[in-house]
Amino acid sequence: MAKRYIDATASRKVELAVNELGSLSVPPCVAVQYLSKLVQGRPGPQSKSAGLGSSFSPASVADILECEPACAAAILSLAQRQAAGPARQRHSVRLVLDRLDGNDVRDALLRTKVAAAFEIEFADQQLGSPTRKELILHSLAVACCARRIAEPAGVDPHMAWSAGLLHDIGKLALQDVMPKSLAAIAREAEASSASLYTVEHNHLGTNHTLLGKQLAQRWRLPEPIVLAIWLHHRDASSLQAVPEARIALLVRAADHIVRQAGIGQSASFDAPAAIREISDSLGVPARTLQQILDELPAEVKRRSEALGLEIPQPMARYCDLVQIVAADLAQRHTKLSVEGRSLQTVSGYLTFVQEFLREQGSSLSAIDMAEDFARRWQRFFQTGTVCVCLTAGAREGALDTAIVEALGHSHKTVLEAPAEESPIPKPLAGRFAMVDANDRIDWLLDQVDVDFNRGQTKVLPLLSDGQAIGLIAFELNYPADAGLFAEKFEMAATLAGMVLGLALTRERQEHLAERLSHDNGSLKPSASASEGGVIRDPVESLAEMAAGIAHELNNPLSVITGRAQLIAQSETDGQKRNALERIVENAREASNLVEDLLAYAEPPQPRVGLIDIRQVIEEAIDLAGRKIGAEHLNTQVHVAQDVPEILVDSAQVASALANVIANAVESYADAMGPVKITAEPIGSGGDFGVSSSGVRLQISDLGCGMDEATRKKAASPFFSAKPAGRKRGMGLAFASRLVQLNGGSLQIESQSGHGTTVTVTLPTE
Repeated sequence: MAKRYIDATASRKVELAVNELGSLSVPPCVAVQYLSKLVQGRPGPQSKSAGLGSSFSPASVADILECEPACAAAILSLAQRQAAGPARQRHSVRLVLDRLDGNDVRDALLRTKVAAAFEIEFADQQLGSPTRKELILHSLAVACCARRIAEPAGVDPHMAWSAGLLHDIGKLALQDVMPKSLAAIAREAEASSASLYTVEHNHLGTNHTLLGKQLAQRWRLPEPIVLAIWLHHRDASSLQAVPEARIALLVRAADHIVRQAGIGQSASFDAPAAIREISDSLGVPARTLQQILDELPAEVKRRSEALGLEIPQPMARYCDLVQIVAADLAQRHTKLSVEGRSLQTVSGYLTFVQEFLREQGSSLSAIDMAEDFARRWQRFFQTGTVCVCLTAGAREGALDTAIVEALGHSHKTVLEAPAEESPIPKPLAGRFAMVDANDRIDWLLDQVDVDFNRGQTKVLPLLSDGQAIGLIAFELNYPADAGLFAEKFEMAATLAGMVLGLALTRERQEHLAERLSHDNGSLKPSASASEGGVIRDPVESLAEMAAGIAHELNNPLSVITGRAQLIAQSETDGQKRNALERIVENAREASNLVEDLLAYAEPPQPRVGLIDIRQVIEEAIDLAGRKIGAEHLNTQVHVAQDVPEILVDSAQVASALANVIANAVESYADAMGPVKITAEPIGSGGDFGVSSSGVRLQISDLGCGMDEATRKKAASPFFSAKPAGRKRGMGLAFASRLVQLNGGSLQIESQSGHGTTVTVTLPTE
C-alpha cells in the first residue's frame, strides 16, 4: 500500500510539472532558422511600416514548422483555438498556415521557449540520454515514414505526418522538465534491452505516452493525433480491434521502421518488429514497406536541412538575432506607445462625436443643436467660455447664438448682424482656419452678456458645402492646446458645420413654406402633417444629413479600429490592452452607427412588382423571429379574401413589417403575447392621403404601449425608449423610411399600458 501511494504521488508530481509547460522548447539552431525569416520581413530604416515582421509571410517558415515537433504543436494548437480554416484541415501545419494571421504566427514563435546553451549541454551530457537533435530526427523520420505508409494504408497523409511528428512529445516534455530522470530511465532501458515505455513506470509511475496525451489534450490537438500519441506503444493486435485507433497502428509501424533504419534515437532498446509483421498488421505489402525503409534516410536528410541541426555555433547566431529582434521590438513598442496615447485621445473624441450625433433628431432646432454642441466642446476640450453663432439662419439680420459660460451655464440669445461687414471674418469665409479673436468679432463680443478674455479667444468657422454657416468662438485656457488639438478642432467643427448646415437648410425650407401658406393657403403648416400620428417628418433632409455624416466618418473609423486592434495584439501591459480594447469597441459601435446612418440615408431604390400580401406577411414574421431570436411567434393573421396584390419591393416591405412585428413582440415583458396582423383593401381616396387604391395592413399588440411623447418620436432615427446602450432605435425609423419609398404610409396609435397599433398602407398600382 505504501509503495502504491508513493508511486501515485510521484506520477502526480511529474504530471503537474509537465502540465506547467506552455510549450516544448526548441534548440537554438531551429530558432535561428525561423527568426532569420522574421528578421528578413522587417522594414528598412525609411519604412513607415509597423515593425518586426511587417511583411512576414507564414508560408515562408512552413518547411521549418512542419518538421519540428515543438513548433508544429504550437501552430496546430493556435489553429484549433482560432478555428483557422475547416476543422478537417486543422491537423496539417502547412494547410493552417495559409489560414492564420501572420502576426499570430509570429507571436506564437516568439513565445516558444528556446533551450539555453547550458540546458542543452546539461541534457546532452547525461549518459545514456538521447540528445535533443536525435529525438527531433527520430520524430521527423517517423513523420516521413508515416506519410509514405498512409496512402497504401488508407489514411490521410497529412494526418499521418502530424501524428508521426508529434508521437513523442511526452518524451520531449520529460527532457525539458527532468533530463536526469530521463537519462537514468534510458540507461536502464538500454541495459535491459527494453522499451523506454516499459521502464518509465518503474521510475515515474507514468510514461511519456500518458504525459504526451495530457499535453495534446490541453493544447487541443486533433483527436486522431491524441490517440496516436497515447496508443502507439500498444500491441498491434489490440489496436487492430479498434478502427478509430488505426492512425496509432500506423504510427507504431512507422516508429519500428525508423528504429530499423537507425535514424535519430528514441531511447527504446527492445527489438523493433520485422517488416513482415508490420505488413501483416497494416495490410500493406512488405515490398512497399521495404522500399520506404530504403529511401527513408535520404528523405529525412533533405527535410532536416530546413531545421539547421548542423549549423556551426547556433547559440552565438541565436544571440545575434535576438539582439536584432529586441532592438526592433523596443523601437516598435515606443512607436506603439505614442500611438496608443493618441488613440486614447481619439477614443474620447469618438465618444464626443457619438454622443453628439445620438442626441440630434429632426425635432431639434438648429440653435438647440448648437447649444448642445457648445456644451460638449467645452467639456471635451476643457476650454473656457464658448459661443456658437449661426449666421445662415432663416431670418435675415437676426443671428441665433448659443453661449456656454466658463462654469457650464448655458443660454441662447439673438444677436444683430453687423451692418457694414460680414459676420464671418474674411480668413474664415470659405476655408477652415483658426484665428485669434483680436478685433475680428468685436460686433459679437460687444453684444453678448459675458466677458471673453480676448487674448485667449480663438475663432473657427462652421463650414457646410464649403460655405461658412456660422462660427465658434472659445477661450483657450492652455495656449499649447492650439497645436495639440488643431486637427481635433477641425474635425469637430467640420462635423458641427455639416449637421447645423443641414438643420438650417431644413428650417429655411419650413420658414418658406409657412410664408407661402400664410400668403395664399396653398400649403398647410408643417405641424398639421403629423396630426393623427401620420409620420410626416422632413425625411429627405434628415437622410441628406445622415449620409453626409456617415461618409465623413467612415474612413477615419476604419483606420482607428484597425490600428487599435494592431496595437492591442502586441501590448503586454494589461491595463493598456484593456484601454485599447475599449477603443476598438467604441470605434466598432460608432462604425455600426455609421452603417445604420448610411442604411437609413441611402437605401436602394425599390424594385417593385406585384406580389401577394400573404407572402410578404409570412416573410416578415420569419424575419422578425430571426431578429429577436425566437423560433415561434404568437401571431394571429387574418387577410381579407378580396385583398389585391400589392405593387412594392417585397424584400423592403417585408423588412419594414418585420421591424414593426419585432417591436410588437418585444412590447411584452415575456415576449410571448399575441400579435394580431390584418390586411384589407381600401378604395380610392383612402386614408392618410393615399390617392389611389391600396391595401391597409394593421399590426396590433396588447403590450406596454407608449405615452404621447414617445409615440410622436417612435419613428425618429436613433430614438429608443429603452435604456441607453440597449437599442439603437432604428427599427420603426427604417420601417417608415422603406414604406414611404414604396409609396405607402405608416401611422402609429398607442396608449401607455394598453398596447399599440401600427397601420401601414401599401399601393396596388
